[in-house]
Amino acid sequence: MTLDTKWLEEKVLLRKLDSVEISLLQKLLQITEYAASEKIMLQGQAGGTLYLLRSGEANITCQGNDHEIRVATAHEASLFGEMSFLTGEEASASVTAQKTCIVYSLTRTAYSELMQKNQDLVFALFTHLLAHAASVIRHMNEEHLALQHYISGRRV
Repeated sequence: MTLDTKWLEEKVLLRKLDSVEISLLQKLLQITEYAASEKIMLQGQAGGTLYLLRSGEANITCQGNDHEIRVATAHEASLFGEMSFLTGEEASASVTAQKTCIVYSLTRTAYSELMQKNQDLVFALFTHLLAHAASVIRHMNEEHLALQHYISGRRV
């Protein structure tokens, strides 16, 4: 599999890549294909890898009280593993391919190397990560508000 740099430019980085940046990303990003029902990431596994869903769809689930609960669905350009990537803590959720998925992954070690070699590229990746995190928080706030309205009898 080859790195789809045009897709990265249009969907993630929001800018053109030069040949040096393309070469660097090809070296540092891992590309993996997962079949439907295959685990991409497991809750409790060691942190330190950031995943970017190039194509496909995946379920994000959390295990608690002997039940697995789907908390989100990852679509094209979705990130996951970002919390454990940033903190180094264990993964707080599992991710399972719902359809065949192509996933780009970046370890903390590779990200550190990227930071030393190309700060502009790191900034573009981090901007995508922050936009994703803001979207997740916004969605959680909406769900929290709807739950509060439900509890108080003010159904929306």
